[in-house]
Parts: sequence; structure tokens; C-alpha cells
Amino acid sequence: MKKTVTVISGLLFFFLTLSACTERGPTGPEGPEGPPGPEILPIAFDFEATVNQANDFEFIQAIPGEIEVFNSDLVLVFVLEDYIEEDDLDVWRKLPITEFNSRGTVLFDYDFTLIDIRLFLYANYALGQNDGYEDVLMRGVHVPANYMAKTAHSQSVHDVETFDELELFLGQEIKHLGN
Repeated sequence: MKKTVTVISGLLFFFLTLSACTERGPTGPEGPEGPPGPEILPIAFDFEATVNQANDFEFIQAIPGEIEVFNSDLVLVFVLEDYIEEDDLDVWRKLPITEFNSRGTVLFDYDFTLIDIRLFLYANYALGQNDGYEDVLMRGVHVPANYMAKTAHSQSVHDVETFDELELFLGQEIKHLGN
């Protein structure tokens, strides 16, 4: 009995070794392509901001929960600079904005994290109660990095100065939250 088990084990080992040495058969056909992942498009949201002495010339706005910002993404901020009534046109200007006055230079700028935007004023003189902005309409625009990667332009997105120019640069209308 012991001899039979040894012979069967030896034959099994021999056949397994031989079968592993043979060539592989042809590769089967490639499977169907899976569905494309969702395309994350640029999206805009509006908010009002006050940047004055009462808040130390700083305003923080949370990025809406519907927008997921990644480290490689870009967030741009625009301020409503003018309204042309006869043409029913908003004029948006991208931050930063540098202003020169009799006391020196003031910079209205921003920075952003994955969850918020910080607006701030910086000057080369001591800011006072007459400096700042009250209830200005701002527009934040989230531009996903993967979306930017597929746009081929000779200019940089940082060269864009207005919201309309940004839409032209991206080649599409930007969706607004709440609109």
C-alpha cells in the first residue's frame, strides 16, 4: 500500500512538472472597455465678502460641500467690478488686485485650501478704518487639475483676467452652483 502511494505521488509530481514546462496557449480576446469615469467640470459659486478693520482685513469663505478640491486643483477668485446695464453684462475681475493711493500700495488677494478661500488685504502702510471692502460680490471658481491637463493652450490660466476670458480659455460655460 505504501509502495502504491509513493508511485502515485511520483507520477503525479512528474506530470505536474511536465505540464508546467509546456508553452502557454494563445491569449484570449481583450474584454470590452469599461464605462468612462465621471468628468469633473469647472464649477463656480458666488458669495458676499467684507474685508475691513473689524475682521482684521481678512475674510474666510468655506468652499461648498458639493465641490471636492484636491491638492492639484486650482481655485480662482473674481470680484464683481462693474455692471453694464445697457448690455446686461457683469464685469468680473480676477484677484489679486493692486491699488495705488496717496498712502501707498494695497493688495487685495486670496489663498485657498481644500476646504476654504481666504480673502485678505495687504498694504505697505498701516491699514485703517477707511480701508477695505464692504459686501462685495465674489465668485470662486474650482478648476480640476485633470480638466486643465486636457486643455492645450499657449497661454497660462494665470494670464486670464476676467470670468468671461476664463470660460473662453476653458472652451465651455462654467456651471454655477444654485443656478
